[in-house]
Amino acid sequence: MTSEFSLQKDKILGLDTRKKIYNLVKEHAGCHFRDIERKSNLPASSVKYHLNYLTKHELIQEEKDENKIRYFPREFNTDNKVLLSLLRQRSLRKILIFLLTNKNCSHEEIVRFLKLSPSTVSWHLKKLVEKGFIKSNQIEKRIKYSLLVKNEEVINLLMIYQDSFFDSLVNKTIEMWDVG
Repeated sequence: MTSEFSLQKDKILGLDTRKKIYNLVKEHAGCHFRDIERKSNLPASSVKYHLNYLTKHELIQEEKDENKIRYFPREFNTDNKVLLSLLRQRSLRKILIFLLTNKNCSHEEIVRFLKLSPSTVSWHLKKLVEKGFIKSNQIEKRIKYSLLVKNEEVINLLMIYQDSFFDSLVNKTIEMWDVG
């Protein structure tokens, strides 16, 4: 960072409300508007104004994710934006963690683990396949799913943003990974 940018950043973050929103985006990278609104306890109009201001001044970035906009700090690694956006969605996070810890899983195994309907799990799996994070292979008469993304990438994001997930499955996975 240049000192000029640093001075501009300090000036932009001079307002407590704006600084609070900026810090939320840094701590909860990949969160969408409603998450930031809930976590900040500020009115939606204030949150929207400050998010727009921070984006305009390039302290944060907006990324369109289907029908939601997700927010990331300026310095966030572009390659991990999509992966973190997927990890921010509970069912997709559970599937990715399950495939991280269990290789070549069948649809039925994933359904049992998630405790969701088979059609809902199929919809989520299709989404992950289309985004290129998992693959499906025909093994004998069954389709098996496995991760395409490196285990370390998933674990690294889970560890960095562990506190922002509020998920015991994330905590257990990180614990297991540290021990293993």
